[in-house]
Amino acid sequence: MPAPSNPELEAFTRPLMTRAAVGSLKLPPVATWLVRVRHPEHGDELNGRALCDEIRQALKHQPGTFCFFYDGMGMVNARIGYANVFKELDRELSDRVTEVVCAIPGPIPRMMAYTVATLSRSSWTIFRTLAEAETHLRMRGYIGPDLTQPLEGGVNVRVLRRA
Repeated sequence: MPAPSNPELEAFTRPLMTRAAVGSLKLPPVATWLVRVRHPEHGDELNGRALCDEIRQALKHQPGTFCFFYDGMGMVNARIGYANVFKELDRELSDRVTEVVCAIPGPIPRMMAYTVATLSRSSWTIFRTLAEAETHLRMRGYIGPDLTQPLEGGVNVRVLRRA
């Protein structure tokens, strides 16, 4: 009879990643366009569909690939219907999206982002603060002066040429 497995012991016997292995991790290619999307305070299926339609409209005539920056700093709540419409959008644009970067401090909206990310073919990086997300984007070569400017009025989507 085999000995019962002990997860704590198994963790110690797993091989660690070497520097060479860590160095061989590949980042997604840098996209042609950075798409900044501001999410609403409360995400439900209706405003999610409206936002996804706005994204589709903004990208309709843009050639090349995209990196999405989801600014959810003001999000308080998100429902599963909101996540579902973003899953649909992710499937539609999967061939053109190289990566998605999120700044979402709220636990429920962040959980919805993880739900979409787990089913996505694109690389997702989800941060709790805007500073962390901006640092990541800056390191990837996306940050320009336009990203630090707040989106004003009714504009929720802005397509920017990467820096």
